[in-house]
Amino acid sequence: MSVTPARKSILMLTNTGREHNKTGEAIRADSYYGRTDGIHTIQVVYSNFTGNFGLQGTLATEPTEDDWFYINLNANRNVSSASPLVSYPLDPLNPTGNVNGGGDTGTDAFTFVGNFTFLRAVLDRSNIPEPSGTGFEPNELGHIDRVLLSM
Repeated sequence: MSVTPARKSILMLTNTGREHNKTGEAIRADSYYGRTDGIHTIQVVYSNFTGNFGLQGTLATEPTEDDWFYINLNANRNVSSASPLVSYPLDPLNPTGNVNGGGDTGTDAFTFVGNFTFLRAVLDRSNIPEPSGTGFEPNELGHIDRVLLSM
């Protein structure tokens, strides 16, 4: 009889605050924890958030920037998007957050299967011009409160 190790929850990214773009630290993935099923779930908690969220994985044991690839989080959302990034607000005409911010507030969970050596979370607002002091303030784009990985 084999014993399956207990699932673990790991904080991947925390309060992105006023940051425009941010890539979280590399987190050792399932191959380092004795898991062979490759099932992962991430929980993303966000407030008044406008931008893109993504998850990257690698098979390299000592990854360089070129070794990372995006995991398509839209695959299980019934969304016809060619991008692996999830764009917020999910419905731009009906954001769920503060009316002034125009972004979404909520919690999403994504489950995916794959054996990776490392994973990392990505906040990507490269499609939105960085605030320059005029127009909108950085905090009007909201933030990601936390991203938890369960494996």
